[in-house]
Amino acid sequence: MFVLVGAVLLAIFVLPPSLGQLVVGGALLWEIVEKLLLVWYSKRMPPALGREALIGLPVTALSACLPEGWVRLGGERWKARCSEGAGVGDALVVEAVDQITLIVARPSDPAR
Repeated sequence: MFVLVGAVLLAIFVLPPSLGQLVVGGALLWEIVEKLLLVWYSKRMPPALGREALIGLPVTALSACLPEGWVRLGGERWKARCSEGAGVGDALVVEAVDQITLIVARPSDPAR
């Protein structure tokens, strides 16, 4: 918006009329393109999810979980607790969420 206001003030007080119209038109085009890009980019962001949405998601152990360790979920590192134990690189699933700690276990179905 400041670009458009600046262009109008520049066109009124500094530039000749023909060049002023071109500057205001360019600023208006800039503002429209900027708003369209912001709307497009904001729609790309995933919605915020609650703790219930984490249950059942696959995770990978980053450290040995004996019984606590670290796992990777969606590109993020989470503290995890695994009662049966897991080694580095093991595939696990989220069973529950306790505060900010994931309760994980080995998947019941080996095809997962």
